[in-house]
Amino acid sequence: MTDQLSELVLIIFIAGAALALFSNNSRWRFLNNNQWDGEVLTLTIITLVSMVSIPLIDATLPWMEFADLAYYDEIAWLGTICGLLGVWLLYRAARDYRGIAQQQKKFVGRGIYRFIRYPFYTALLVLALAQLLLSQNWLAGLAGLVTFALVYSLRVPRDEEEGLEKYGEHYLEYMSQTGDILPRFRLKHQQ
Repeated sequence: MTDQLSELVLIIFIAGAALALFSNNSRWRFLNNNQWDGEVLTLTIITLVSMVSIPLIDATLPWMEFADLAYYDEIAWLGTICGLLGVWLLYRAARDYRGIAQQQKKFVGRGIYRFIRYPFYTALLVLALAQLLLSQNWLAGLAGLVTFALVYSLRVPRDEEEGLEKYGEHYLEYMSQTGDILPRFRLKHQQ
């Protein structure tokens, strides 16, 4: 894989992520169920700039060549795997969210939410890694990783608090059974 091809693959993953989010209008339901306060809007704009605009500029214009790293084919292939995983996670998170979004007294994790509480943030992390590995540009890669850290550190505590307020003890049980952005695998104890 050449460096131009890896940047094209990154652009394809950006388009794939958009399709995964908006497929079957599932993301629209997600967007309608969440409040768009100033923080969410600001983080969305930052994400669009750092994970869409910057990679597109890096791939199409020579402006960011000063930040290019030495190109390694193996790293680009690893980025391709990360990109595929990230797009799949976005698709599953958007698709599986509709069952959770319905008003209910007990929180029921379905689909990917049985294993991860925040698959959108997991996908953001994996796509930020793909951005770094495919662009092999320290500025573009750093922008994606900083964006993930910002979104994660600001949103997850608030999302946890909202889950606890809405579902109470049921959400605590759900938290004990799942990881926030990485699956929690429980070992079965023999009795």
